[in-house]
Amino acid sequence: MLVASTRLGELNISPSALIEFSEGFSGLPEWRQGVLVPVAELPCFFWLQFVHDPAAAFLLLALEGVLADYDFALARQAAAFTPQSRVYAIIRVPAGDLSQATANLLAPVVIDDLPAPIGRQVILHDTNYPLRHPLFVEDEPC
Repeated sequence: MLVASTRLGELNISPSALIEFSEGFSGLPEWRQGVLVPVAELPCFFWLQFVHDPAAAFLLLALEGVLADYDFALARQAAAFTPQSRVYAIIRVPAGDLSQATANLLAPVVIDDLPAPIGRQVILHDTNYPLRHPLFVEDEPC
């Protein structure tokens, strides 16, 4: 199956790699089928490219191993997915400046692969997780 992407070019993917988002995303109900594409230069980053529009994509960060104190169980429970599901944050990169990137920790994307890839964006109500958590913080001078 060919999927067009303005960021990644034409992607040749297996239909079994399609992730079904039955509810779409907050404010984007038509965003229902996507595929994860690793970013080669940044091992914890992935593009979530949607099939309905070549420009419809999110940059995601795999949170496990990066943010140890994040409540992964809460995100999985909110999605009603298994403990093996993966938790991602949508990354915002203002004006293409990665040094200013922020992660949406309040509304993670949870993806479960069994029995077929499904995903859900959840909002973690009653938490202190920010909508824009800075990814890179300059060290304070000594």
